[in-house]
Amino acid sequence: MTREQFNKDILPLREKLYRYALSITLDTTQAEDVLQDVFIKLWTKRNQLDQVKNQEAWCIRMVRNQSLDRIRQRKRQPLELEKVQYATSHFATNDSLEHEDLLRQIRLVLEKLPEQQREIFRLRELMGYSNAEIEEILQLNHNQVKVSLFRARQIIRKKMNKIINYGV
Repeated sequence: MTREQFNKDILPLREKLYRYALSITLDTTQAEDVLQDVFIKLWTKRNQLDQVKNQEAWCIRMVRNQSLDRIRQRKRQPLELEKVQYATSHFATNDSLEHEDLLRQIRLVLEKLPEQQREIFRLRELMGYSNAEIEEILQLNHNQVKVSLFRARQIIRKKMNKIINYGV
């Protein structure tokens, strides 16, 4: 793969890869480091990229693996909500506070999903990939993707209904 092909085919994926890394690491610095490491690996393996059938799926898989490696290295503790940036203005309205609380609850529910379900849900609902693309990225069969996505949605729906309807 030439430099021009790399710039044309791989570099435009930067924002999508960064968002995916951020959704896994929950840390902007870690996500940037993951992306940098992945692009260095991609550049060093650019001669092999022509042989890859779906380069985007291959890049997503690299980001996923690198992100998970980073998490394992730092022996990640439970979700640190203090790191998630929220509106800190003391002029915040009740609606915005409720909205921020709901976002925090959603993040907690997502973090408690089994890893495979969480990854499939992220790729489908947050990144917009099709089931076929997810199959290729995660190297799973069609039924595994469908069942995991169904179960993830079911768990999220049940837990969010319980949270939203608490005390009603």
